[in-house]
Amino acid sequence: MSKLVYGKKGQVHFDNEEEKKIAIDYILSSSNVNFRIHENNQEQGAWGPEDRIHFRKKEGIPECLLRIMTAGNGSLYGRINCKEFCEEIRKMQHNR
Repeated sequence: MSKLVYGKKGQVHFDNEEEKKIAIDYILSSSNVNFRIHENNQEQGAWGPEDRIHFRKKEGIPECLLRIMTAGNGSLYGRINCKEFCEEIRKMQHNR
């Protein structure tokens, strides 16, 4: 069984392997997603840099991703902020 909980606060979590597969397949294949966001937030007083996944619009996003994302801004529907999860997605992309 693979890992189902990511982040220091468990902010990215899946109920089972199937949910995780649905989420990762969507992130890697949808034009609605940008998962290569790196923000140097330490320059603005945060602890360190952060990796994020951005979602442009709500339509088509699987429920398992909707429940773990936080609000976006004017140009984004939402985002997921978890460096550990982003790193795993990048590794999976290289293995495809």
